[in-house]
Amino acid sequence: MRKGKIIVIMGLPASGKSTVANIVSKSIKAKILNSDVIRKRLAGIDPYSRGEYKYEKGIYSPQFTEKVYNTMIEEAIKEAKKTDVILDATFSQRRFRDKLRKRCKENNIKCYFFFLNAEEREILKRLKKREFERTVSDANIDIYKKVKEKFEFPQDNEAIIIDANRKPEAISEEIIKILNKEEEDGF
Repeated sequence: MRKGKIIVIMGLPASGKSTVANIVSKSIKAKILNSDVIRKRLAGIDPYSRGEYKYEKGIYSPQFTEKVYNTMIEEAIKEAKKTDVILDATFSQRRFRDKLRKRCKENNIKCYFFFLNAEEREILKRLKKREFERTVSDANIDIYKKVKEKFEFPQDNEAIIIDANRKPEAISEEIIKILNKEEEDGF
């Protein structure tokens, strides 16, 4: 049985994570686990329902977020035993990244972190556009600013930093090239 790898597409809200994850997934035939979908599934609500959620309250409380990341990590480990998996989530807290790395090491699964780095003006433009779209994300400008304030940005070699101010296809192509090079180099 072929063992997969886990690819984390992380970043601030509206940095392009879901769009890029979908493009990369189609190209490499990976399963996507999206933190927004998992959060709403655990809460028993439709993934596309849009509520007036508050930062760090209700289904976004620290306790519920812990449950979301624990669930997502364990589902990823299980799925990666048979296929490639893409995790589409902010991963704003280093402890969740560390936990995923630890679980991957315990299961001998390769794990790659890509941080989509978008300029604030681009993120704000995307958030305004998102107000009129059907999406699983509840992030808005207020939530973005609060997440950014507390975000534990990747340090040193913790993630590959990707310029996310470009078209999603160009971002995805760069990620795929990096993954292919890693596979060729035997990492």
